[in-house]
Amino acid sequence: MDIYSKRLPTIKQLQYFVAVCDELSFTAAARKLGISQPPLSTQIKNLEETLQSPLFLRNTHNIVLTNEGEILKLKAKQLLNDLCSIVKSTNNEEKVLIGTTKTLSFDYIPYFKTFLTEFADETEIYKHNYTSKELQLELQKGNIDFAIVSDARDFTENSLLIYQEPLTLVLPVNHPCSKQDKVNLNDVLDLPLFWFKQHSNPLFYDQCEQVFNSLNHPLQRRTELADNLSMLLEVALGKAMMLLPQSMAQAKVDGVTYKKLISNQDKKLKINIYLIWRKNLKMTAINQAIINYFHQN
Repeated sequence: MDIYSKRLPTIKQLQYFVAVCDELSFTAAARKLGISQPPLSTQIKNLEETLQSPLFLRNTHNIVLTNEGEILKLKAKQLLNDLCSIVKSTNNEEKVLIGTTKTLSFDYIPYFKTFLTEFADETEIYKHNYTSKELQLELQKGNIDFAIVSDARDFTENSLLIYQEPLTLVLPVNHPCSKQDKVNLNDVLDLPLFWFKQHSNPLFYDQCEQVFNSLNHPLQRRTELADNLSMLLEVALGKAMMLLPQSMAQAKVDGVTYKKLISNQDKKLKINIYLIWRKNLKMTAINQAIINYFHQN
């Protein structure tokens, strides 16, 4: 057999094979690849037929690599890494610049971590602590190519809703509702809520107001402090409560507890996250691939 043989595996088959090796699950591998499971299973079956050797031992609970599979795993990964290096060394295009709003902590959202891993060689995150509004201005100036934001009003033709982030209620641990799995905002109206100004994000502010106005009694507000840690310490002292995006509710502070809201409030208090891009953005292969990634997922 030589390099021109029609019996050689395809790159796609090797990529799918390595994904299954990494996840040891066809379902998880398909999710990682952004495809459904049937085409993944078909490609693995075709690969095994091409190599005339079983690569996995399967039962209803586990997937285990055969000896042949273990050998192929090492060689396939090396081959794919070498191919990535070749593509990278011959690609003279500048990296795509993406801004991400400081509203969320994207490192704690698996969906975005997967994207950033898959496009690590082609993209660069704009390292500035910007709000959604500030990122829109950066797009209009041409300083970045894409932005992931919570407000896309001025980019209706160049935007895509890609995610909805739930809000987490932050309470003092000594509050009676801290023992509940899910909390009704009507039961915590004894505490003021740290809240942002309307001009920061008018759409989301108005969305939340609809929920707050439906409560049994008016909700007290406190102006947000300079940083989350200062507000968390106030919560720990029993002086207030917070509603944080789920990805931002990671800090371990004595005296506070993180709680989900009851279903009907949780559904209405989600932050819409959009991918937006410059109106004059050149649709290169990588730019289109980024849009397609979020559109398909």
